[in-house]
Amino acid sequence: MSKIASGVVLFSLLIALSFGVAFAEKENATNVSISENNTSVNVSINESINQTINATTNETLNETATAAAETK
Repeated sequence: MSKIASGVVLFSLLIALSFGVAFAEKENATNVSISENNTSVNVSINESINQTINATTNETLNETATAAAETK
């Protein structure tokens, strides 16, 4: 077998294995990573929204209490 023929055979095997691995991982990656990513994104968004709401509420209450105390 010549060097060119050996190279073509090895290249063909490599391409075939690459396609096999790519198609096998595609199904698992689609199902698993999307659900994990959505969960972490939702948790992060909810935490930041809650922190923002709590900070805004606390600042408003403190300013209202201070203004009421100053007017008395």
